[in-house]
Amino acid sequence: MNAPLIAVEHLGKTYRLGEIHRDWLAGLAGRLRGRPRPGAPPCLRALDDASFSVGEGEVFGLVGANGAGKSTLLKILAGITDPTSGRAVLRGRIASLLEVGTGFHPELTGRENVFLNGTILGLRRREIAEEYDRIVDFAGIEKFMDTPVKRYSSGMRVRLAFAVAAHLRPEILLIDKVLAVGDVAFQRKCLGAMKDVAGGGRTVLFVSHNMAAVGSLCHRALMLRQGQVAALGPTDEVIQAYIHSTEGGHARDEQGFVSLHERKPLFAHSPLLLRAARLVDERGLPVSSARTGEPLRVDVRVEGLDRFPSAVVGLTVRSVFDQKIFHFNTAMAGGFGAASRHARETVRLEVPDLPLMAGAYSLDLLVFEPGVRLIDRVDGAAPFDVIESDLYGNGYRGEAREGLIAVRGECSIAGAEDGT
Repeated sequence: MNAPLIAVEHLGKTYRLGEIHRDWLAGLAGRLRGRPRPGAPPCLRALDDASFSVGEGEVFGLVGANGAGKSTLLKILAGITDPTSGRAVLRGRIASLLEVGTGFHPELTGRENVFLNGTILGLRRREIAEEYDRIVDFAGIEKFMDTPVKRYSSGMRVRLAFAVAAHLRPEILLIDKVLAVGDVAFQRKCLGAMKDVAGGGRTVLFVSHNMAAVGSLCHRALMLRQGQVAALGPTDEVIQAYIHSTEGGHARDEQGFVSLHERKPLFAHSPLLLRAARLVDERGLPVSSARTGEPLRVDVRVEGLDRFPSAVVGLTVRSVFDQKIFHFNTAMAGGFGAASRHARETVRLEVPDLPLMAGAYSLDLLVFEPGVRLIDRVDGAAPFDVIESDLYGNGYRGEAREGLIAVRGECSIAGAEDGT
């Protein structure tokens, strides 16, 4: 088996907090005067015993909350800072985009910086010149290539930096959140370029808060939490672990309801009609998950809905990428009809054949008068999981990479006539 291109073994990084130089001078002055050495300043353990490996041609995702240690890890891998403990071994040329304009000299032009970066990567001038036109075309800033980089906008610097990194053939490409600076069209172009880079046998380590990008690009992923490896494995599983780790304020009562009381009205004098929500099974017992192809049942406690006889209660299901997947409401099911109304009510919404692939999702709840106004809404009211099932009855269960929606269909096969 080939050795991994990136091997991280028990990596740790500790930073001393406070004004280090002042502490050092104070300690020196105290020793000269015969005073005891002051206590050591407080420390921050940015990385703590992190271990993983990345193989050749793999796109590897790195996720975690702000301050989890992601940027520190990439700076160690890029050689910008040294670890306090452990080691990181990288085999091959490295190109890194850790912040806007990394590796650019502000006084040099874009053209000069392209050749400077290529030289740093160990390429000959002829090799850089062969890729120059493709770099400029990808970056889309041809008329500014003879302008000093210090006059570039942040978006222009990112465009050029990514174009250089992607086209000068590094074996390892490290990318840390810089794509968030570019516009939407350029982000799409960059994501396609990363797929091409990996398809060419090169390795990409990708840090992003965009879970959709991580999910579509990365084969495996790692989640850091407070400097430690909290999850490592298939990307979909790591993303779900990350989403669950960031969910707060979803405490349930003894009946399984998530309280929706602690919030402000949408508008001045707007009522808070939505009070609590839960998922239930066919027996009406609280659950936290549903199965693909089986019913999704949601109970919504409301107060004061009877004062709005034309109001509709609805739910919207979103993916972990915050994509709106589908909406369903009481009007679609025919409304409440002649049912007697009360100040406090429980509305049950049921989708009989849940068309979602396995994964983590969330519910938005809303009350509105169709074509008139939105009365109340709670985004992310209740998280839930969808569990895979034998939807097709033949053992095929599908994968989240195939999409978010599971559809049923039919197929047939017939012999083709000659000449067709």
